[in-house]
Amino acid sequence: MPPFAQALDALHRDKSVGDIGLELALEELHMVQLSRVGESLAVNAHAAVRYPEDAPAVLENAKQFAGLIKQALKQGKFRGRRVVAAMPASATQVMPVSYQSSSQQSDDAAIAALMRERIGDEISEFVIDYMPVQTLYQGREKLALVAICREETVVGFLEMLRKSGLKVAALEIGPIAIRRLIASMQVPGSPQNTLVVNCGRDKSYLTLMSDNRLLADDEVDFGEDTVLEKISEALDVSPELAVELVKNVSLDPAASEADPEVVRNRGALTAIVKPELRRLVQEIQRGLAFATSESRGARTDQVFLLGSMARWPGTAELLASLADTPVATIPSPLTLFPPVANAGSAPPAESGPEFAVATGLALRGFMDHD
Repeated sequence: MPPFAQALDALHRDKSVGDIGLELALEELHMVQLSRVGESLAVNAHAAVRYPEDAPAVLENAKQFAGLIKQALKQGKFRGRRVVAAMPASATQVMPVSYQSSSQQSDDAAIAALMRERIGDEISEFVIDYMPVQTLYQGREKLALVAICREETVVGFLEMLRKSGLKVAALEIGPIAIRRLIASMQVPGSPQNTLVVNCGRDKSYLTLMSDNRLLADDEVDFGEDTVLEKISEALDVSPELAVELVKNVSLDPAASEADPEVVRNRGALTAIVKPELRRLVQEIQRGLAFATSESRGARTDQVFLLGSMARWPGTAELLASLADTPVATIPSPLTLFPPVANAGSAPPAESGPEFAVATGLALRGFMDHD
């Protein structure tokens, strides 16, 4: 970073201004920065830059990546260039690991030994980090979420961020950011199990929490592309038309509509989508059952929908009816915090949940448990 940029970065590094949360999502680069105003947090700046359709994988072209960062920084009045970045989900594996605790062996050593058994001699080629999962009872067996990524991938990602003029304060994984965002949303009260379903194109990720304790993060074989393919085949329409249908016809079972054609389309879409969603419902129920057994007490359950299918009208309501559990699209994070006066950009009128991970990253340092 040039000396002048370093001076600016130091000038803006005060406790009232947070680091920039940066996420490489499926289709866009997301950046969010928060500031403390009195006793509250506010959005200082945010940006979303869509990847070019003809672009290679975003991490394969350093020049193009730097261009995306430059565009994002121009969109808002970001203060400083320090970022908390999420490792791309496609390059990182997160797994729950049970291990034995003993006075003769530290947690670090116990987890390292277990991962060496799983990976073998190639363990030196990976970067491994873990987060202990705190249980409500004491015992010799412990649980941790372990994140694993090839070292060359981590180093390459750090270099691309550095060459783009950014200073990396921390690297995190998506589940940690989501947990932090959920914690900021919850009001102290009755105990709650929360499951966040982050739908991707061909995979989905289920992040499970109990009273803001991260319990698990699982990858499941369920994605938007599979459901769209089923719709396209069943209705004999192009994939493009299938996308238009799901964006314009609500799947909400309780939705009322006078137009007979819309009613027919809803019925046809629901009949196709329901069997696919039932596979996801099985995973949701399994996760909530695990959370209930882990928390050992009466809980209320809440499922939040995030990602590609969160943009489909009525999907959350249809899932709720199938799972018999409250399901809601996660609120737009940019509406949870008011914009700072004279900030570079106000939250867009129709902003959705896509900034969830970036906002969770931007919350680092503002939460009591960080």
